[in-house]
Amino acid sequence: MPDINLTIDGHKITVPAGTLIVEAAKTVGIEIPVFCYHHKLDPVGACRLCLVDFSPGPPRPQTACTTPVAEGMVVRTQSAMAVQARADILEFELVNHPLDCPVCDKGGECPLQDFTFRHGYPTSRIDGPRLHFKKPIPLSDNIALDRERCVLCYRCTRYYDEIAWEQELTVGQRGVQSFITSQFDRPLQSNFSGNIIDLCPVGALTSRVWRFESRPWDMSHTESVCSKCAVGCNTTMWQRRGQLVRITSRENDDIDEGWICDRGRFDYTDVNDPARLRTPTVRGAGRAQGAERQKSTWADALAATATGIKGKGAKLGVSLPADLTNEEAFLFRRLLDGPLRGAKVKMHGRTALAEPPADSMRIRDIDDARVIIIVASDTENDVPIVNLRVKKAVSKRGARLIVVHPDGVDLDRNPHTVHIRNAKGSAAAEVRKLAAHELLQNPGGPVAILYGDGHGSEDAVELAAACAELAGKAGGKLMPLYRATNERGALALGVAGWDALDGVEALLSWGPPPTAGIPASVRFLAAWDHLPRDGYDQAAVLLPATTFAERQGSYTNLEGTVQFLRPPVVINAPLKEAWEVLTELGAALGLELDYPGIFPIQREAAAKTPALAALAQAPSPEPEPGPVLVGPAHP
Repeated sequence: MPDINLTIDGHKITVPAGTLIVEAAKTVGIEIPVFCYHHKLDPVGACRLCLVDFSPGPPRPQTACTTPVAEGMVVRTQSAMAVQARADILEFELVNHPLDCPVCDKGGECPLQDFTFRHGYPTSRIDGPRLHFKKPIPLSDNIALDRERCVLCYRCTRYYDEIAWEQELTVGQRGVQSFITSQFDRPLQSNFSGNIIDLCPVGALTSRVWRFESRPWDMSHTESVCSKCAVGCNTTMWQRRGQLVRITSRENDDIDEGWICDRGRFDYTDVNDPARLRTPTVRGAGRAQGAERQKSTWADALAATATGIKGKGAKLGVSLPADLTNEEAFLFRRLLDGPLRGAKVKMHGRTALAEPPADSMRIRDIDDARVIIIVASDTENDVPIVNLRVKKAVSKRGARLIVVHPDGVDLDRNPHTVHIRNAKGSAAAEVRKLAAHELLQNPGGPVAILYGDGHGSEDAVELAAACAELAGKAGGKLMPLYRATNERGALALGVAGWDALDGVEALLSWGPPPTAGIPASVRFLAAWDHLPRDGYDQAAVLLPATTFAERQGSYTNLEGTVQFLRPPVVINAPLKEAWEVLTELGAALGLELDYPGIFPIQREAAAKTPALAALAQAPSPEPEPGPVLVGPAHP
């Protein structure tokens, strides 16, 4: 379609056909205020705040969020008619809105505040009684609703309908009595519910986890990457007085489109847990097995660890965390090639999938798929934001969907989903039958085949082969759905993490204890974690670990993109970063790992591993400086 030429407030611009006036105005830095409009949601023109005056057109204000540009159009956002119309709408919005900005969690980043100052009348004419609701309403353990603040933009209900495919929110009553409510007053269950907090343009929907914790001006924020699954969603982490107090989404259209799941948004309070381990402890030589550990120096603790695990070969087991960084995996690979050669390695949460095919697809490629096949994965829980990308391709792009899974999944909410309920272990056989399926006879465009491992219920090698065969016949592309945060990076470095730990006599447990528990055969246990856990009571050595909020390094997401972490929280001695501990453990085991910082590790890893070449362009790992605050630490 041809580009469109128009004029906005005297600026002559050219934009693609179909562009809405509100988006065209942004290209020349002109603000048209909006509440209901959001660039990831379908326009509805519900709040009327974006009124402008344009010609040719009717001689009355029109909504810029629902009107596409036209050739020769002249838009006036500052005409007397447009300015008065927006001020009138704001006055209506404020008729019942409470004047509680000092205690509202949206204070300091509230569009209603900003628009009132920039587009509203200078004085209020409202002197009547305001409408009152019970407040706050706990929509779930994580989200609170203050109905008095709501401006009925319907972003939250539209998000549930259009993006998440879950009808958990609706509107109760009618007219001035209207309010947002959950269906049948049931708590929200969606894994994606927290996104409505970011979408809400006022303080109606707020986080109960962050409630009354801080304000934007007394926090520092750091751009980083989520550690909760293999998608690699981009996030902003907010720090106040040395504590992680909030996580919000950060839009990256290639990966997450500005959405994060509730695990990524709310599961961070362990970073601030008062029970955090800060100092190494060691059970002294000659002490009884049940004796208490004593505080130790890092040198003594790592020496005790090295003594307990050195020379064990196949009798040594190592349990790795799901969010092992590329840099940590690189150093650990060096240990496996040296003093820990032969050790059994198990990674938390990882699939049984091997390295991806050379031409595997990227997350953004899902948008253009005409047929999407999902095999042996409940994407809502395994790779949540990929799940939303699939829903977008189906509902907004018209893609057809085939699911091969033994159980019901949330993608079944689409009435046109073809769900093949296979017996566990038979996914490969079902995939081989799909070549004859009618949807694949004339797909009309790209075919996307996304496959997991059924959480261990499927033969991963056979299933990958069957999916590759189908891709060859249907002209499709493959995407293995890894689950562990940096599973693909670990695979590239040769840290598979598939081994069973049965029969090991010494165990180095990094992160939570192994899913199957500490093997009964273990005689020496060294645990490395940020919290005391059940199962670590009898550890001979307990090492304190950093969390995702204190870690430098990088993750490789499931599509192979390397993304860098920036820690919002600065660690304090005696806590050490994992790369430091690994270099010192290597020295205690007789392996010289001479790295003065993380940059040399990244450069060496980039030179030796083609999949990690992006590490050579690592940004500065230093966290952004936070504001200087006076007073006691936040409780």
